[in-house]
Amino acid sequence: MYARPPSLLVALGLAAATACAGACASKPATDSSAPAGAQTDDPAVQAVRDADPATVEALRAAIAGAHRSPENRARDQYRHPLETLLFFGLRKDMTVVELWPGGGGWFTEILAPTLRDSGKLITTNFDTSGPPDAYQTKSGTKFQTKLAGNTELYGKVEVVTVKDPKALVLAPDGSVDLVLTFRNTHNWVEGGIEAEIYGAAFRALKPGGILGVEQHRGEPGPVDDPKKVAERGYLPEEWVIARVESFGFKLVGKSEINANPRDTKDHDKGVWALPPSLENGDKDREKYLAIGESDRMTLKFVKP
Repeated sequence: MYARPPSLLVALGLAAATACAGACASKPATDSSAPAGAQTDDPAVQAVRDADPATVEALRAAIAGAHRSPENRARDQYRHPLETLLFFGLRKDMTVVELWPGGGGWFTEILAPTLRDSGKLITTNFDTSGPPDAYQTKSGTKFQTKLAGNTELYGKVEVVTVKDPKALVLAPDGSVDLVLTFRNTHNWVEGGIEAEIYGAAFRALKPGGILGVEQHRGEPGPVDDPKKVAERGYLPEEWVIARVESFGFKLVGKSEINANPRDTKDHDKGVWALPPSLENGDKDREKYLAIGESDRMTLKFVKP
């Protein structure tokens, strides 16, 4: 059973974020500057300076693309897609797997056009044959509809349907350059399926291939009951590193590009109190909008 996922944009009610959508979209980070609040010596900022120019150009075009909604563009200020993807080592000629993109496919709409001409994008999707009122069915159908609605952008995306995580095969062994997961680890921990998913990623990656992990970051400390801790969406960074390394990966880099010191991590309803979910409705809404999206670890692992 999968963990409770965050709800969709609550009535698309990101008032503060939406108000800045045009401004945020019009100010992508340049090779010589960092996003607001980021350290200029952060590895993700440096990665933009050092990246393959053709990949940077393709990513910038995808991020600025007209296919992206104002709501998704507004989230760029929190998610830093250019810096995050280049920190993970993305190149436009790679074979890339995106794990659990969710119904909205926020990163898919950036990855697909970037990789379309000279690379390959493989994504997972939920099985849509389940009960129609189940979250997995709804999310899977939404993602399926998104891909089908723009074949020019998404027509080359290969989709792996997840029916049984224990039998998950993402790609032929040793054929993938980069595996990415964004804000999913807590769901896998709570669902008891992280070993199966990270194992499938390890098998699919080439030796020297990269696993990029972005995850809501909890307070440091011991984790006596991982499933219970994961219910709030947050996990301690050192615990995540040790856990991923236990599946054969080795940590090779960390970035603070997605850090948010305003996130106190003690919210009613956990990480889902924050944008974009705003699950507490009008209660403390302005406070949560002022905090913004969660504090997140951004970790880069290699398959030895």
